[in-house]
Amino acid sequence: MKFVKQLISLVVLLCQLGNSALAQKMPKPRPDSVSVALTSASAEGTLHWAITNHDEVAVYVYDFFLWGPALSVDHSPEKTTFNTTPVVEQPSCPPNRVPPVLLLVVAPGRTITGELQDDRLQQLAGKAVSLRIAVGSDPYTVVDEAKRFFDSNCKQSPYDAIVRWGTIIESKAVKVQ
Repeated sequence: MKFVKQLISLVVLLCQLGNSALAQKMPKPRPDSVSVALTSASAEGTLHWAITNHDEVAVYVYDFFLWGPALSVDHSPEKTTFNTTPVVEQPSCPPNRVPPVLLLVVAPGRTITGELQDDRLQQLAGKAVSLRIAVGSDPYTVVDEAKRFFDSNCKQSPYDAIVRWGTIIESKAVKVQ
């Protein structure tokens, strides 16, 4: 009986090592394999979005800020972009609490829809807005890396793990009604 338990433990360990090695070799999704579209933007504070996976494998969307409010907003003369993800690495000391790495799976060939709620839209009536998301192919490596970055003594921010893991995709702009 003891031998069987040891054998099962060894198999489980080898499977975990194999999955970890495979996960680190998984490439980022191609920008054309996933699309994000804004179907409408309301001056009442709502962006309606749709994310479509055109690939043959599942992808994962960083979704902690996908429902709003956005993590950050970039303003340019042409449009305002609502970022639901960090878009550049910024090494820093994390606060005592960091938002968890929440990921939303999008199956192959599927579309998911939702709404981002953000009061900053109220000031943008008649102006163009877009939405940025991060999409990755492996949920495990990003969680592990965020933990390592949190413990890095201010050399990396946990958000940097999202930037390294994901493909940043931006929607086409729509006018706020």
